[in-house]
Amino acid sequence: MKLIDLALGNEQFSHVILIPVLTSFLLLMNRSPLLTSHSWSPAGGTWVMFSGAVCYWLADGISSVQDHLTVAILAFIVMCWGLYLFTFGHESFRTNLFAMMLLLFMIPLPPILLDAVISFLQHSSADTVEATFSGLGIQAIRKGFTFELSNFVILIEEECSGIRSFFALVITSLVAGHWFLASGWAKTILVAVVIPLAIIKNAFRIVGLALLANNVDPAFLLDSVLHRYGGIPLFISSFALLSIITWLLHRIEQRLECALHDGSRAQT
Repeated sequence: MKLIDLALGNEQFSHVILIPVLTSFLLLMNRSPLLTSHSWSPAGGTWVMFSGAVCYWLADGISSVQDHLTVAILAFIVMCWGLYLFTFGHESFRTNLFAMMLLLFMIPLPPILLDAVISFLQHSSADTVEATFSGLGIQAIRKGFTFELSNFVILIEEECSGIRSFFALVITSLVAGHWFLASGWAKTILVAVVIPLAIIKNAFRIVGLALLANNVDPAFLLDSVLHRYGGIPLFISSFALLSIITWLLHRIEQRLECALHDGSRAQT
């Protein structure tokens, strides 16, 4: 219940309630190991569940509410892993390893890690906004996260870091890589692309709203439908670009596989 309240009340954790749904969908799509498994691992599963129970017991000694929730959710996930091992065995667990590991995204980041991610995105967005203003020939005086335009002053706050769309794009890239890519290098590239993609998307949103507020009406940045929901079209655009990159990486994998196959045939 605390996790649901946190996800619904804080956009930085809004993705966590979707992870069980996504994991269930992945298990449904790859349900053959579940339906055909005739083995189980009571010893291994029991040890893993016991480890999760110990982890949950340790969480009771943590005074910070968010840190307690982080350890408690980790304990819950470990116990889910143990239950899966107990019921379906090691082979089935290995087959659905990606879906099991995806559950880790349910864990709220500890404040120290969350602040580090937000700070990185905030600084990177500010740098990209500054470069965009400069490239467009727009005079903007930067002071930290503040930009002074001719008629308006904008401040890139933590809420403007774009962390929600960043996590969404990271999860999307991991799932896309799992489904459509075979090699580790291609999956790594796809996830790495998300970092600049999320930063550029967020910077474009900030620049667009800032220019509208400066030249048309300050309400565009203060309280408008575009301010509240303008990130959705940009996220869809980022998703489309990520799909294209996934397709290109898949094509490169196919070409390399064909080249290696032709080379091995030539040697024989």
